[in-house]
Amino acid sequence: MTDPEKAEYERVIGLLTAKVEELLAANERLTSELTAHQTLKALYSDSTQPAMVRLRAAQAALNVESPALKPVEPPLDLVAEPIIPLAELVAIRRKRADELLALPLSERERLVRGVGRDDGNGSDDSSD
Repeated sequence: MTDPEKAEYERVIGLLTAKVEELLAANERLTSELTAHQTLKALYSDSTQPAMVRLRAAQAALNVESPALKPVEPPLDLVAEPIIPLAELVAIRRKRADELLALPLSERERLVRGVGRDDGNGSDDSSD
C-alpha cells in the first residue's frame, strides 16, 4: 500500500468516524431529551430519513396533532318559534290594523305612547 492510498484510507476512516459520532449524538438527543411526540415530529420532519420511516412517524403523530372530532353540546337551549305562513300572518296584521283604524282618534293616540295632537308645524311647542 502506498502512502497516498494510506492517506486516502485514513481520510475516509476519519470521515466515517465523524459521521458515526454525529449519528450517535443525534440518536442520544432523540432518545434522551425529547418526548414521544417530539421524537416522532423530529423523525417525520427530517428529510434525511427514509420515506417509510417518515410516513410511519407522521401516522403515529397524527392523532396527537389533530384532535378527534367529537359532538359538542349546543351553548344555548334554544326552542324555535312556530312558523306562521306568510298569508296567515298578513291576515292577522291586516285585521289588527283595521281594528286600530276603527277606533276613534283619541283612543288611537292613547295607545301610541308619546304621540299627541299638535298643529303639524314640526315643533313641540304650541306657542308659535
